[in-house]
Amino acid sequence: MKNLISAALFFLAAGILTSVSILSVYQVLFAVPLFYFFYLAVKNKTLDFPKSSYWLLAFAVIAALSLVVNLDLIPKPSRNFGKIKYCFYGVGGIFVFRYWLNEASDQIKKYLTYTFFLSIVVAAVYACWQLTTSKDGRAQGLTETMRYGYGSSMILVTLLSAILQRDKIKNWFDARAGAIAFVFGFIGMYVTYTRGGLLGFLCGVPVALYFYRPKWGLAVGGIALLLLSGLGSFYFFGNISSSKEGSRFLINKNNTSDQKRKGQWAAAVIAIKEKPALGYGFSNFHSQVQRIKIENQLPVPKYHDAHAHNIFLEIAAGTGIIGLLAFLGWIVTWAWECFRAGGLTRALVVPFGVVWVISSQFEVTLDANNASMIFFVYAMSLAKLPKTA
Repeated sequence: MKNLISAALFFLAAGILTSVSILSVYQVLFAVPLFYFFYLAVKNKTLDFPKSSYWLLAFAVIAALSLVVNLDLIPKPSRNFGKIKYCFYGVGGIFVFRYWLNEASDQIKKYLTYTFFLSIVVAAVYACWQLTTSKDGRAQGLTETMRYGYGSSMILVTLLSAILQRDKIKNWFDARAGAIAFVFGFIGMYVTYTRGGLLGFLCGVPVALYFYRPKWGLAVGGIALLLLSGLGSFYFFGNISSSKEGSRFLINKNNTSDQKRKGQWAAAVIAIKEKPALGYGFSNFHSQVQRIKIENQLPVPKYHDAHAHNIFLEIAAGTGIIGLLAFLGWIVTWAWECFRAGGLTRALVVPFGVVWVISSQFEVTLDANNASMIFFVYAMSLAKLPKTA
């Protein structure tokens, strides 16, 4: 079973930034130990979840219920039900990693980290190459612009934390290789020009540094605040309204991209008001956007078959206020569990969470690639905690 888990993690490491197809192999392979260790936990009466897992399981049940009551409104129900599996990968993964972390050798862990570093470099090189032929001046990456840009921002801050905390993981973590991957990854993220991803990155870096050297974190946090203030002034008062006129990071609030977002946000709010309890079905908000925009004369009506561009609005529009409360309960309790754990768990996971939450105000980061990564981090972060956490 140890080798099967390691094989699954190889495809996860190789596929997060490069390929949904590669990632699907991870999902298939990981399902076997997932069921096996869950069965053992039930059999041996050791089915003890962290508090955050109860919130996550509650959210999964609410998400499923939201789909059942809206079945007639969902174009492809199997796809929506399928997305709930990531919650179970997160909760069940805790039992898998409790075993694997103790059984896997440092050599295996080292091979997996090298695989991940290589995938970061490959994805970044491709993004830079693709930029030379891009029509809109943005790199798409191997997995699509937004997935790659936002996913990279979460990965990079966590990788920075790992480099800073290298003495605690020196048996299997090569800090020099990690630094090379970080440089390539940053370049790759930058050329996607994902503003929300960069915002999350700039907010996460000071947190990562603070857990290493508090004075460093405060100093860099001050610099980041000044930089963000400068970018904010361009956004609210600048004259550049299109990336054709200058850097996409310097465009003002009248740009086309943000008009689309504002339309999606407004539509999501209306959807929540229409069905406040259980919403329109998990990950099904997109099916209602066109109707809502036409009925309410919202901006950019032609941009409709898309998510809410905000993870909390998307969750609320899909699963209602009840689902949103469960989702927020999961995030808050997970954050507290990791912060309270201290040490490496706090240093790696809290900065990751900061980037995820902040960047997700502008994107729904629960696509196949990023959802796989987020719930892997969740399961791994809690596997070493006391079982009564």
